Amino acid sequence: MDQWPEAGVVSIPAKSKTIEVARLPPSKSHLIRWLLLASQGDAQVEIRGVSGAAKDACAMRDALIQLGVQIDIQENLWRVHGVGPNGFNTPSCALNMQNSGTGLRFIGVAIARIGEWVSIDGDSTLETRINRSFWRSLGLDVEFDSERNLPMKIKGPMNRDLLPLDCQQSSQYLSAVLLSMPSREKDLELAIEGSIVSRRHAQLSFDLASKCGSPNSLEKHVLKPWKCKPPTQVEIPPDASHVAFWKLYEIIHDSTLQLPDVQPEDSIGAEILQNLDLNHFQTVNLNNANDLITPLAAAMAIGGGGVIVGARHAQYKESNRIECTVELLSKFSIDVERTEDGLKIPGGQRVLAPESIVPTFGDHRMQMTAVILATKVGAEIEGANLHEVSFPQFIDVIQP
Repeated sequence: MDQWPEAGVVSIPAKSKTIEVARLPPSKSHLIRWLLLASQGDAQVEIRGVSGAAKDACAMRDALIQLGVQIDIQENLWRVHGVGPNGFNTPSCALNMQNSGTGLRFIGVAIARIGEWVSIDGDSTLETRINRSFWRSLGLDVEFDSERNLPMKIKGPMNRDLLPLDCQQSSQYLSAVLLSMPSREKDLELAIEGSIVSRRHAQLSFDLASKCGSPNSLEKHVLKPWKCKPPTQVEIPPDASHVAFWKLYEIIHDSTLQLPDVQPEDSIGAEILQNLDLNHFQTVNLNNANDLITPLAAAMAIGGGGVIVGARHAQYKESNRIECTVELLSKFSIDVERTEDGLKIPGGQRVLAPESIVPTFGDHRMQMTAVILATKVGAEIEGANLHEVSFPQFIDVIQP
């Protein structure tokens, strides 16, 4: 198992000159889903707009290659040669999903069709996000180490006609099951427990599956198999969740950045940022966009303050993003208070230079928030390469 991807410290000096143009990486949410869908078709699919792809997406790509999917890799294009619904091969070694919770859940359900033991591994932050009860509920043979969650071993098939599914911590379990339905021969009834969080991400899965022939709907709790027929070309949009980091940059430097356009249908919850006046007190519901919590909390503290609600499920990400946001921001002398499902944030706060190395808890969004704050006051930050999980060029953009 890899250690936390935080080895090393990155030193960010305070900037006397600010940047004017910002970038966004390709959306890993779109790219990971398209990779799995394209692999289950019978033809070639060109996935464009992949330059600067996140390590999470690359982990998914490499796992599919291990499963026998040919993927031609060019700078801004990945050409996927589909193997059909049952064309995955038994890999010769463990699938290393690195830091990708989405990738692990999607690939873990997908390999059940192989019917042989397959091992999945990843780094230590991924190990903390393994939900043993979910994997056992699928009717698979699954083995865990007695003390650790990774590596885990899975052997299918998935023997369930009725599947209880708790989506109160993550909607990815639902997406994982949906995107593997092309390999099933009969319907699967879902017993959804509680309300579905990150509903926009779940809807994205249903929308992309629909473009490949799926008849399924998020509102219907019976999933039907379908023959996966992806389009021959798809374009990956920018990752809108990263706009939150640039909003923080703008408010901390009192500047305006030139940003790529993001279409509303591709925002996956981050559209709440478009009309958000951070200079005034705001109440922000992150039920569908909990990835924004850390940079948004920092921006609100510098601006007019406010309250973040609906983010209870942010506790189950790479770190407990509610608790860790409080601790991270305190290193920059920013005071925020944890609530039952979010944060209470006084406004008008001043950012001060940390007195010691800033911890980032193995979480790329913690590290990236700290880097933005450091451009104002300077700091040494744990996890020199953590940003590569979602935005490999981030430091290069910050420090051109």
